[in-house]
Order: sequence, then structure tokens, then C-alpha cells
Amino acid sequence: MKRLYFLLTILLLIGIPAVAQTKNQAYLDYIDQYSAIAIQQQIKHKIPAAITIAQGLLESAAGRSELATKANNHFGIKCTSDWKGRTYGYNDGEHHNECYRRYPSAEDSYEDHSLFLLRKRYESLFELPIGDYKGWARGLKACGYATDPKYPEKLIKLIELYDLQSLTMDKDLKAGGFVKDEDADWQEETLEHEVIMQAQHNMHDYVLPPMEDFELYEEHASGYRNGVRYIIAARGETFATLSYFLNMRERALRRYNDAMDTRELKEGDMVYIYPKKKKAGRKYTYYYVKPGDDAWEIAQKYGIRLKHLYKRNNIPYGTPLAPQQRLQLR
Repeated sequence: MKRLYFLLTILLLIGIPAVAQTKNQAYLDYIDQYSAIAIQQQIKHKIPAAITIAQGLLESAAGRSELATKANNHFGIKCTSDWKGRTYGYNDGEHHNECYRRYPSAEDSYEDHSLFLLRKRYESLFELPIGDYKGWARGLKACGYATDPKYPEKLIKLIELYDLQSLTMDKDLKAGGFVKDEDADWQEETLEHEVIMQAQHNMHDYVLPPMEDFELYEEHASGYRNGVRYIIAARGETFATLSYFLNMRERALRRYNDAMDTRELKEGDMVYIYPKKKKAGRKYTYYYVKPGDDAWEIAQKYGIRLKHLYKRNNIPYGTPLAPQQRLQLR
């Protein structure tokens, strides 16, 4: 009997690796790189971040497909009659030189993916709870998004294997939809941002200069750094004028940009409209300080919270930096 138990134990141990699901490092890297953008799309367009990332992983082979690397097209969206942007000819296996949309950046691909799902064809999806990833996955197939009969199951498998649902619904942040962070004050500001962006503008929250002293623009140069959206300050703009333009509290905007002191903006400054991260992206490990460099400007350049830049380098907060000093960014 003991021998039988021994043999059964050995068989079980042998069988474990065969059934265990191994996570692909390329997939983990992709999630790390683009999850913040998916979360921002969830806040802006109410499309679950878990679904967006799962689709990106599946459609772009974790960013390694030809369409992703050469056309920044992470969702395999083809050209349509109303598409005015650049195009990319690609052999999709069924058609030669099929027309696909080409984007300036991966971030633009994510935004267009959201706009694509906002069409009337997919409106039934938005009646589902944002945390119902299985309903969304099956609903995409039912609405005709994909022809692969196993498309929903593939999305669901990715979401569950890589715990992508944590991007959409975080129990500690309620319905915030943000990645967990042990920095409690950042969580508070993050939640405040979502509430403010959805609330009606309250003029009593703002102290604005006379209208003739500044100009509000309909559009700003913008982009993403370290997965966080920013806009470029125009000449004469201040945190007060930008907060008015963005329909958010000046205090929150200053908090996101480590500018709770008297710091004011200069033309060309990057202004983050969401909280920055605690470390830089994977391709930025170190930075060597140049003459005239300011720690705040370095933190802005790499999308890092200023206090974490100091903390990561064991430097007292506010200490001036020395030329040629090496800063660890992640």
C-alpha cells in the first residue's frame, strides 16, 4: 500500500508541470507597457481595460506582429471608407495587400480601437457591467468583431491567466479601474481625478486671471510618456488656466505634476493629466545629470513622481543635483 501511495505521489508530481499554465514573458512585458493606456481608455470611453489589453495581446501577438511593429496597429483594424489616416498594405492570409490603418503611435491605435467600439454596432456592449469580462468577450463575437469562433474563449483565457481583471476592477479602489498602488495619497488623487473629470464644472473652485490675460486653445500638442497622458503647455498658460480648460481642480493638476509649491509653467512644459508612475519605463534605467538639470524636469521627462525619483536614489527630497550624477530611474 505504501508503495502504491509513493507511485501515485510521483505521478502527481510529474503531472503538475504538464497542466500548469506558464506565463509568457513577452505578454507580461506588453501588459506592463500598455496597461496604463488601457486604463485611461476605460476611464475615457468606458471600455474595460481587461478586454482592451487582452485584445491587444491577441491581435498583435503581444506587440510583435508585422502590423504592430510597422504600422503601430495593435488591433488589426482595417481601412474603411471614412478613414483619412495613413494606410499599410498587408497580406492577411486571405487577401493580398489588404488595406490596414497605420498610426503614428501605439497610443493612437488604442484610441482608435476605442472609437471603433463606440460605433452603433457595438452599443449593446455598453449595457453590460464594466467588470463582466466574459459578457464583453462573448458580446464582441456576437456583434461581429471577429470571425474566429473561439475568439471569446481566447480573450477570457488571457484575462484569467494574466489577471487582467485587476486592471478593470480593483476592490480597494472600488470602481476606479486603476492598478493598485501602496501610495495611499496617490490613490486618493487618482480617484479624485476620475470624479472631477465626470462632474460638472464648479466655477467656485477656480480662481482665474482676467480672460484677456490668457488664451484657451481647443487643441494642445499631447502624447504619452511612461504610459501616462500629457499635454504641452502653450505660451502664457498656468496651472490655473489649464485646470479650467481640463475641467479639473488646480490642486489635482498640480499634484499630478509635483507642483504643489509655487512652481509655474513655461511654454513647452509637459503637463500630466493623470498621476505619474513610481519608476520609468523599461528602456530607461539610468540618467546622467547635465549642467542646469532640475530634478523636477527630469521627473517630468520620464513620467516619474518626483518624490520617488529622490527616494529611489536615496537622496533627501529637494536636494539639488550635481552634474554627472547618475540617477536610477527604475
